[in-house]
Amino acid sequence: MASIPPTKTRVKPRKPRKPSGSRPMRCMKSECHHGPTNTYSLATPIGTMELVSCPRGIHTLGQLNTINDDNFIPRPDQEVCIKTQLFKDNGYTYKPALKCVEWLSLYFKKDPTLHTLPLPAICSFLKKSNKGATFTSRVLHNLAHKIKYGQTVSYGALGKLSGSPTGACRAVGQAMRNNPVQILIPCHRVIEASGKIGNYSGGSKNNTKVWLLQLEGVLKT
Repeated sequence: MASIPPTKTRVKPRKPRKPSGSRPMRCMKSECHHGPTNTYSLATPIGTMELVSCPRGIHTLGQLNTINDDNFIPRPDQEVCIKTQLFKDNGYTYKPALKCVEWLSLYFKKDPTLHTLPLPAICSFLKKSNKGATFTSRVLHNLAHKIKYGQTVSYGALGKLSGSPTGACRAVGQAMRNNPVQILIPCHRVIEASGKIGNYSGGSKNNTKVWLLQLEGVLKT
């Protein structure tokens, strides 16, 4: 009886794992497509602010959550400076963060040279202004680049500027509430069509909004 040769089992080659850097960029404090982030605590005239930056740009900037209308005390003479940072850098890797500190210092001092400087770099997740971008991305982009110091815009007007025929006031308001980069993306300049200033940070930091508009000369002190 002839022997039957053993059958060869075909093993499908495993697909190589994608390196972590090939994943779509997500704006998170712990990771970014462009490299690890660093977290800074800043002293400012509107209280302590937290700044998170990757090597390419700012991820988040905002007052501490503990600051609200009940305890907000502006200190106009406070110099903008770094109080603490998560880990040290050589002044180059996180250059956007240092540029942001410089920009904020000029902003709070009402230094006229501020208008000659570009905005500090914001990480690319907020730079999508083309038609393929989300409505929120377009709203944030247009607010950052088209509504200048001392100007205001209504929720509806900003929505129309960003491609909504109706203005999409509610969607614009939601984008303002979730704005990750305070002041650089100036949601304090977005007001109601009636002229009322509207809420800031969901209504918990309205006094900060008033103070910033006074700083820019929109409201009288």
